[in-house]
Amino acid sequence: MDPFEGRNSFMARPLLPLVQAIILCDRVYKDDETRKCVLAGTFNQIPLAEFPCEYQPASLYLNLSDFSGQHTVSFRFKRLADDSILEESPEFPIEHSDRREHHECIFELPPMEFPEPGRYTWEVVFNGTEVIGTADVEAVLLELSSHEEELNEGPQEEQN
Repeated sequence: MDPFEGRNSFMARPLLPLVQAIILCDRVYKDDETRKCVLAGTFNQIPLAEFPCEYQPASLYLNLSDFSGQHTVSFRFKRLADDSILEESPEFPIEHSDRREHHECIFELPPMEFPEPGRYTWEVVFNGTEVIGTADVEAVLLELSSHEEELNEGPQEEQN
């Protein structure tokens, strides 16, 4: 048995960045003074009053390391029940010069359209070919309390 069998196929694979974080949130702000990213409203579940439904605003925070050079990143929004692609982004250029440093990326997402309750995911695609990570989200039907249902119905007219 050749101890180096499979080594060529491993070495021929493209070097992919390490994903340090992929986080869905409502907004990401970058502080000009400290250069820190502030993530507001992180989530992995969205309660919605009805389906189909659209959710916005949403952003994706991506932190990568161990890569350098010019590359691209794109995203696919998929329904996990049947693996269907609901949204695809164009490729965004990213450039990084120091493999040892982390590279933070902030992407504002288009409105997420949920045709039905269930699990969905944003796939992060590196250089158009390799899925390097995912950010999952579950869309659930919002259950209103009886008091909230009464408020939604509005004032009732009395019957005589």
